[in-house]
Amino acid sequence: MTKLNSLILGSAFAVGLIGLAHADSAITGAWKLSVGANDAPCVVTLTADTDSAGTATTSGDCTNGGAAVAKYKTIGSKLLLTSGNGELFAALLPKGDTYAGTRVSDGRAVALAR
Repeated sequence: MTKLNSLILGSAFAVGLIGLAHADSAITGAWKLSVGANDAPCVVTLTADTDSAGTATTSGDCTNGGAAVAKYKTIGSKLLLTSGNGELFAALLPKGDTYAGTRVSDGRAVALAR
C-alpha cells in the first residue's frame, strides 16, 4: 500500500509541476507601449516562442518614441523587452493590469497597458 500511495503522490506532484511550467498566456497579445509621459502609445503584440520568451511586433509608429522592441523574455514576474540585436530596451515589473519600468538608454518611463 505504501508504494501505491507514493506513486499517486508522485504523479500528482509531477502534474502540478507541469502546470506551473506553462507560459503565462496573460502576457501574450496586444499591448499599448508608451515611452515617456507625453508620447502617444503604439501597439506591440507579444507572441510566445517558448514558455518564457517570444517576439514583439509593433504596429503604428513605435519608433517615434524610440521603442525599437523586437523580443521579450520573462524572468519571474519581471518582463524584459529587447531590441532586434539583443540589447536590453527596458525591464518592467507588473503593477496591477500593466507593466511599468524605465528605458535602459535614458531612464525614461516605459509602460505596457491593455
